[in-house]
Amino acid sequence: MIVYKDHVSFTILGTEILLYSETLELGINTVAEIGQRRHYLGHEQPTIAAALLAWQDVNGRELTDDEFKQVLVDNNLSSSAV
Repeated sequence: MIVYKDHVSFTILGTEILLYSETLELGINTVAEIGQRRHYLGHEQPTIAAALLAWQDVNGRELTDDEFKQVLVDNNLSSSAV
């Protein structure tokens, strides 16, 4: 069992995405928590890009351009962060 020590959170369209990560001998392991669901991201770094991918996988769609811009505003990020 892996106990994840480090986490970051992002908000995507009003939904909080928690990214938990742990660095092991074989590299980093990252899991996204979206509501009551867990989404294994593998060796992804815990970034807004990983959070967006998890959100898209869980919701079965991509963000529109306007939604993407709102996510950047909500998380105080610039487009270069993605």
